[in-house]
Amino acid sequence: MIGASRLRTRKGSGMYQTGRDRVIQILDTALEILIEDGYQALTLREVARRCNIQIGAVSYYYKSRSDLMLDVINHVLVPYADNINSILHEPGLTAEQKLERFIRLLLDDIQTKKTTRLFPHLWVLANHDPLIAKVVDSIYILERRTLTQLFAEINPLLSAQERETLAVFVSASVAGGTMFVGFEKPWATELPLYSAIACRALVELVKTITPDQLRTYGWSPEDSAPVWKTPTLLNPEELQTVLEEAETTDAP
Repeated sequence: MIGASRLRTRKGSGMYQTGRDRVIQILDTALEILIEDGYQALTLREVARRCNIQIGAVSYYYKSRSDLMLDVINHVLVPYADNINSILHEPGLTAEQKLERFIRLLLDDIQTKKTTRLFPHLWVLANHDPLIAKVVDSIYILERRTLTQLFAEINPLLSAQERETLAVFVSASVAGGTMFVGFEKPWATELPLYSAIACRALVELVKTITPDQLRTYGWSPEDSAPVWKTPTLLNPEELQTVLEEAETTDAP
């Protein structure tokens, strides 16, 4: 969910501040509906009602709920990209320290109502909506992109395939905490201890794991395809677009 493209300019919103303000109002309202009432309550008509505007003022920018959902997700992701970018470019930090801060940032974030309520919705929708499935895939491709860059510095012995699969494990380990230490969850008050355990376990794992250890536990690189490619729902052009857009957010 890091490094996503910036909120794209909607038709009619680029020339006048009022148009841009209207799009932000629509997105903020749609996000509030998702968080408080769930995806089933999100309709263009309900967004218009809560914004106190005609439905035509919403459908002018968004033709469908899926179309709106894409921009809501993108709207949510921009601050993540900015926060992670600041960690990656903070002077004086080692790659290990950056990884720890990254993990802590994600764990702190899952205690917000927005993340605890929104992302499980996306995980469920991804099982049934091919478009949302690709969006979710893109989010975690970008998160792993950040992780694997750090892993390459911390543990250069690992292959690209091993680094990215390790990134899947780290990402899943952090996201899985949502149901336990997320907003209003039973273990939410234990986040400081949970974060300490997670950082110790995950940073140490990245730092010390070796290809030989992976072989000991059943990993056989010889069984892989000669040229390994990231497993993804995206076609090659879509994947390239996602990665190219991420490049634009990399500069400090």
